[in-house]
Amino acid sequence: MAKAIPKFFPRTLHKFCRWHIMNKHKDLLKKLYKLFPDFKDQLTAILNHPLMPSEFEDAWKALIEKYNLHDINVMINLWAERKLWISAYWKEVFCARMTSTQRSESMNFVLKRGFVTERDNLHIFAKQVNNCVQARHEAENAEANASTGTRKTVTRYGFEAQVMDKYTRAVYSVFRERQYHSTAFRIKTSQDNPNNYLVHHYNQSKEFAWSRHEFRVLADEAEGRYECECKLWEHIGLFCHHVIAVFEHLRLDEIPSKYILQRYTKDAVTNPDFNRRDYRTTTEDGTSIEYRRTILYSEAVKIINKGCSLEAKFQIALSAFRDANSRLDNEDAELENNEDAEMENNEQSSNQDNTT
Repeated sequence: MAKAIPKFFPRTLHKFCRWHIMNKHKDLLKKLYKLFPDFKDQLTAILNHPLMPSEFEDAWKALIEKYNLHDINVMINLWAERKLWISAYWKEVFCARMTSTQRSESMNFVLKRGFVTERDNLHIFAKQVNNCVQARHEAENAEANASTGTRKTVTRYGFEAQVMDKYTRAVYSVFRERQYHSTAFRIKTSQDNPNNYLVHHYNQSKEFAWSRHEFRVLADEAEGRYECECKLWEHIGLFCHHVIAVFEHLRLDEIPSKYILQRYTKDAVTNPDFNRRDYRTTTEDGTSIEYRRTILYSEAVKIINKGCSLEAKFQIALSAFRDANSRLDNEDAELENNEDAEMENNEQSSNQDNTT
């Protein structure tokens, strides 16, 4: 996989799943947890909080020093692979909260636990998978209905009312929890720039490296720029505690729309590139839209793969796509003109009948 991904998906960043890394070493880590009661909390704090690479490395080394784990193989192995699974090293890469494969793994768990067993025949397996999908649809519909209920903001800040109106109930709950924890941070204005703020945890304990660090936050209301050096927004598309603390400090009325990603809003499925419910929608001739989408997508991928190898092929593929797009636009315009002409003829016929 490590060799194939760069070759066939050159723009894809390959990293390890944190859950699998920790699960692989769980038996050895359990021994350390039992030997040092506070070790698990210390390790979790280092992994979970938004440290920069240098802060993470300092915190890790301090943890190793504190518990004298220099020669422990599990800690040596975790450290050796750190750049492949510790998000501090690739915070600038957007991953939409998918830093592990837990979501797909949890779906496998739901399927295996509640619907299928290893003894099921193929036709029973297919039936139960369909039942599982139906159950998920019902759960999603229930959540959608619940989202239409009345919600109240915790504060009177304008930005909170904005995100409550835009975000789904689940994402707004995440935001509200971060807003609650943001009250534990203190803010100082930078002497270098009035738009720069230094944000730190009120309890600057020696126990946790993240609590001792002052995170630099840029908040330029005039330009609508809000950035934190922890790069959580760049990483997952949701604001960190530090930026939210600055929002409250500034009593911000509205967050610029560019920071509200559509994928997290109630309108996330408006005009999607792919909608899993398309198989229910059919055209006038009875063909499903999903069938046509599959055929077109397959042909497009073939052209893309062939067109990437050489500049000449790339130009041919690009020209073909642009020509096809232009012809489709012309077809839409012609259909619209025909509809207008038909409506005009109908109106004239109706007027003549009324006159007669």
